[in-house]
Formats: sequence, C-alpha cells, structure tokens
Amino acid sequence: MKKRYIILPKEDSKQRVMNTLQKELGVKLVSSAELSTKVRSKDVLSADRGLFFKNLGVSVVDIEEDKLIDILSKDNTILYSEAEREFYPVEEFEELTVIKNTLEILNQQVDELEQRLKKRETQKEKIPEKLLQAYNFNMKALALEKSKYSGKNVNVAILDTGFYAKHPDFVDRKIEGKSFVEGEAWDFDGSGHGTHCTGVATGYLSVKDQKRYGVAYEANIFIGKVLSDKGKGLTSSILDGIDWALEKKCQVISLSLGSPVKIGEKPSAIFEHVGRKALEKGTLIVAASGNNSKRPNHLPRPVSSPANVESIMAIAALNENLTVAKFSNAGLNAGDGGKVDISAPGVHILSSYSKNAKGSKLYKILNGTSMATPHVSGVLALYFEAFPNLTAAEIWLKIEKNSQELKRQRRRDVGAGLVQAI
Repeated sequence: MKKRYIILPKEDSKQRVMNTLQKELGVKLVSSAELSTKVRSKDVLSADRGLFFKNLGVSVVDIEEDKLIDILSKDNTILYSEAEREFYPVEEFEELTVIKNTLEILNQQVDELEQRLKKRETQKEKIPEKLLQAYNFNMKALALEKSKYSGKNVNVAILDTGFYAKHPDFVDRKIEGKSFVEGEAWDFDGSGHGTHCTGVATGYLSVKDQKRYGVAYEANIFIGKVLSDKGKGLTSSILDGIDWALEKKCQVISLSLGSPVKIGEKPSAIFEHVGRKALEKGTLIVAASGNNSKRPNHLPRPVSSPANVESIMAIAALNENLTVAKFSNAGLNAGDGGKVDISAPGVHILSSYSKNAKGSKLYKILNGTSMATPHVSGVLALYFEAFPNLTAAEIWLKIEKNSQELKRQRRRDVGAGLVQAI
C-alpha cells in the first residue's frame, strides 16, 4: 500500500534524486515553479506524479514503503525521508475544562455586543469599545503603546484555516491568499481559527481612539489555507504553503498548528531543513509549542512538531498573570532541539472571527498557543520594519534579547521571556 513520503536529498544531488525517483518509480516530479494560482500540490500529487518544492529543496511522492527502502539501499543521494503526518490548529483542547466555563461567559458577552454591530456593519469603526477595554491585557503586555512601528511594507504569511475576507475590520487591507486544501477556498474560513490568528498578528487598530486587538496593523497579509475547515492538514499542504510564502517574499510565516510528539522523539529533519532554508532567504517561521499539557497536576508535554526544530521559533502561551498557561507545552526534548524560544499571551485573547464558522461571529475570545504565536509574528513584523538591513537570524536574536524576563518561571516553559514590541 502506498504512503506519502517527504524526501530530503543531499545538497549537491537534488537533480540526481529527481532523476532517480522518476526512473525507479515511474513517476513524473513536477517542480513547484510550474504551479499556478489555481494549481497547487493537492491538484498535482497522484500515483504517477510527485512534487519538488524548489524553494525548500524537498520532494513529496506516493510510494510503497518497501520500494522506498529498496531505493535507499541502492542510492546514496537521499539524505532523509519521513512519512507525511497530520497537523491540527493549536487552540485549547477539550480536556481544559477549568477555563471552558469562563470562556462561555465571555463569549456570551461577545454575542450581546455583536448584536449592536449588525445595524452598522458597513461603518468603519465596528469593534465594541467595551470589549476592547475589557480584554486588551495582551496588547498592553507587549508594550505596543511605546512602539512607533506598524509592520508597514512587511509581508506576513498566516498559514492556517484561511480567512473571512468579508470581515469589516479588513475591508481596506491588502490581502492575498491561496488554498492548499482540496475543495475549500482560502477566503471563506469555516473554522474561524485562521481569521482569529490573522487578527492577532496583523489586525485592527482604531483610527479614532487607537484601540486595537492586533499588532502589525499595516503589514501586508498573505493567507495560506493549509488546514481544512474541520481543522486538519497534512505535511505536503504545509510545505506547499511555506514554499508559496517564500515565493511571495514573506519575512514572517506564522504556524498556529502542530502535531504532538512523545518525550524523547527526534524532531523532523524535513522541517529543520525547511526552517534553515527560510532563514537563508530572510524569513522567520514561527510555530505554536502545542496545548497537550495539563498543568500543574501532570508533567507538561514536549513542544509539538514543527515548532520542535531549532530553525523554527517555538512559542509558549501565558495567562493574564503572565505565568505559563496550563495547557502550554514545555521544552522537555530541548537536547534534541525541542525547546521553547519565547512566549506571549495565549489566554482570553479577543480577535476577529469568521461569520462562516460555528456561531457566526465577527469576534471571539480563544485560548491556546495558537493565540500566542501570532502575537510574536506581529511583533516580528515590527522588528523587520525597524531593522530592514538585519538578517532573519539577527532579528531572532534581537527579539529574544529584548524580551521581558519572567521571574519565577522556568526557561523550559517560557523561553527567553515575554515578547516585547520595538
């Protein structure tokens, strides 16, 4: 039975790997350079066609395991291969009942305030002022009021469940998108998760009174739908989204998604390679550390994939007291690269939402390292604007150095500390 594999060739043998796979498997490897606005990996991959991502240097093929093993035994051009895995949005898990009741109350308040919006959805100022005043601890925690930057001219990619393109807070924003999920449009977002993350990273600032729920409010937004409306994605779709974002010269790629790993499990060599490729091209990939933990009664779980590789920035979630959130994963596999790099607010986070998602809301309050991640992505956009001549690796070092130390918090839980605006 065939399975989908991601194949990483040696740096000097990409063409030889393509030739070997095409010859041994009888498949045609299509370069991502040949993909178009309408044709993506989901349309190309089949039993007789694979895909080579030119910006990442990796290939995706459907192959029987024993046949791949046979090729590996006869040919030394392949450095590493791994089976495709599933990824999911990293918001609160069902077992987090401790905060669920509170969330229901808060979202009831959102519903009540949204009723007032329905009559004036065409007006520019729509976000409920009382709501912004009540749930803006996260914006204050980042010290945004001191920043003179807005992310202007910085390209930020949100690879998630898509985006609700009709959201009134984004009508004047430049947004480009693409779907990597078969049969689902990038600008619909039947989940709402992607719209929420987009709002945190690049969302609304009131011209009238400077109230806000987002960070880089003038950044250029690139939406890659790599997760379905039901909240599921595959390695090939995520790689396709990253390849596309690099093609669009995005300086920041935000991944509020993950796949749980076990204690002692080695990180993906594929994503480590991809993260390094991105850094070489001037791009920083930011990913959620994961929500599998049940603190304080249980040992926290390790940082999820793909955040657990050294070349991708792993983000932990903080609550309103700026202590690690109960669900946030920890750097238990730090010796293998799976450490937490930096942290941001991830509990009771207000942001934009999709009318096409369950509940049909314009705004919603969510918890998760999914919510912490776009805070960092937005702040990174401010840094890229402030320091246009620095490399992505230098920006990474600078943002960690400028973070706020969190006393009485373990580095394995919060990394360098609370991210701070520039």
